[in-house]
Parts: sequence; C-alpha cells; structure tokens
Amino acid sequence: MLTLQTITAVLMVLLVLVGILKLVLYIGGISRTKLSDEGLVHADRYKECVVVHGIDVSEHQDEIKWKKVKSSGADFVFIRAGYRSAETGELNEDADFRKNIKKAEKAGIACGAYFFSQALNEAEAVEEAEYLLKLVKRYDIEMPLVIDYELYSGGRLQQKVEAGEMPAASMYHDVVLAFCRRVEKAGYESAVYANYDMLTNYMDSALLDDEAVIWAAQYGGACDVKGRYLYWQCAEDAAVGGIEGNVDHDIWYIEPGKVYSTLAEGKKDAVSVGECKVDFEESSYKLRYHKAEPEVTVTYEDKKLRRGKDYILSFVKNTESGTGYAIVRGRNRYKDWIAVPFTID
Repeated sequence: MLTLQTITAVLMVLLVLVGILKLVLYIGGISRTKLSDEGLVHADRYKECVVVHGIDVSEHQDEIKWKKVKSSGADFVFIRAGYRSAETGELNEDADFRKNIKKAEKAGIACGAYFFSQALNEAEAVEEAEYLLKLVKRYDIEMPLVIDYELYSGGRLQQKVEAGEMPAASMYHDVVLAFCRRVEKAGYESAVYANYDMLTNYMDSALLDDEAVIWAAQYGGACDVKGRYLYWQCAEDAAVGGIEGNVDHDIWYIEPGKVYSTLAEGKKDAVSVGECKVDFEESSYKLRYHKAEPEVTVTYEDKKLRRGKDYILSFVKNTESGTGYAIVRGRNRYKDWIAVPFTID
C-alpha cells in the first residue's frame, strides 16, 4: 500500500513535470524573429500615432504557427477569405481561410478578412461582399472586411480597363464603395485595399478617403499615397516567426485616446464607445505565455457593457514589457473604436 508520503512525493514530481512542460510550450511559442519599422519612413501625419505591426495571408502560405506569429509582434492579420477568378469570374473560398482564422483568433491576433475582387461593376462588388459576409458570419471579426481591388495581368478587370470601358476614377470608386456599403449595412467595418498605382492613376485617393478606410500598398520604405490611409502594406518579403518563407508586412496607425468613427451600421442612436469608461483590473500586468491580456470592464452611465454583445475587445503591442493597448470596438447599440493604454511588467 502506498504511504501518504509516497503519494505526496509523486504528486510533487507530477507538478514539477507539468511546470516544465508549460515552460517548454511557452518557449516553443516564442519567436525570435521580430517585426519592426526599421528602415521605414512614416508620413508626418502619423507622428502622433503608435505603429502596430501585422501581416496578411492566404492559402499561398504553408502551415502557420500562429503563437509564434503573435510573439513576433504581429498584432493583427488580414486573412483572405475568398476570391473571384480573374479568368472565369467564379467566386471561390480560400482553401485555408477557416483554419487560419480559427488559429489566429486563438493566438490572440486581431482578425480581419479580405476578398480578392475582379468586379467589373457595382452589382458584382455587392455579390462579392455578400459572399464574404457568409464566410465570416460565424467568427468574431475585429478588423475591417476588405475589398482587394487590383489589376491582375490578363484578368477580366484589366481587359475591361484596357478596352477603355472604365475611363474615370468615379467608376472604380463606385465599385469599391458598393462593396463597402454592403459590408457596413451588415454591421461590419470596411476598407479598400489597393496599390499606389491603382490609388493614383485609376482612383483618386484624396477623394476616396472621405468615404472609405484605405489600406495602401507601396514598397520601398515609404508610402506616397496622397489620401489618408489607416493601413500600409509596406513589404511583401518580411520574415515572421511561425511562417516559412516571406509574408506581407502591414502597418496600422493608431492614435491612443482618439475616437475612430466607423461607417458600420448599428442600432439607431448608438452610443460612441468614446463616451464609455474603460477600466482595467489593475494598473499593470504580467506577460502570461506569449501575451498580456488584462481583464477589462466597459461601462456607460454605470451600466456594465457585455463583451461580444456591446463591444469587441482585442489587444495590440502586448507581447513584451512596456505599453500595450486594448482596442474597444462598439457593437449593436454602441459604435466607434478607441485604443486604451495599459502597462506591461
């Protein structure tokens, strides 16, 4: 018969082994490849902003280790959910979308989704938006739903452009805004992705930015797009822990304390989260495994808001000591979003 001392000793050994296993898993999830803005020149308009790093992925990336991606400093990701064939015009789901979004969410990365568009008119853009909405409805989308609008060599959109059937910037604006309005009507934030050439020579970014959030793509260390852009795809050859080969590197500019309005449609007379009070359980927090995620309470006129119902919560800059930010996004009877700082030990 086992004695009490023997049982106690066995339990102590098991506890030690569990602790070692947790430590090994933690270290295994840490990436030594960090994203940074070294070599990048940020436009003066963003001098008061925090630079948040992210990536965008599709089925073209091999198996992704999402905890390592998070610990590399990637706080957000735009995941390709689907695409329209540039040849046939058929709508397709990205083969890895469901797997990627589930694992990215679990790793604590704020997720958005994009659709590669080849829409030739507003009706096709709305069709793409509705297809995307069906794909994302079961997930907690914390970032915008994006129309990726670009010319594909030999594709149906480029053929129409070369035939002179889309001569004015207003035509391109009408297409992308039709997508955005349909997404917003469903209660989601929207954005338009396009490269410098598209935003300069086909669209007018200085006009488009009044009606849409812009995610601009330009490589070479600086972005010269005239219009205001909230996101910048600054490279296509970034090295990120957890991903074999190169991946797109994106920047998100956030001004702490600023209330960012959105065009996502909620309830009538929705209250801005800028009018709400955001409290943390303590003033500072320790890293747990690869990230710090403090308990947050959001109230409006002494009423405690419900996470997932009244607001969505995500965290950025929270993988190492310093200042992290809680991103609070209103839902339903609440609107807008804000970034609230907290200290990480």
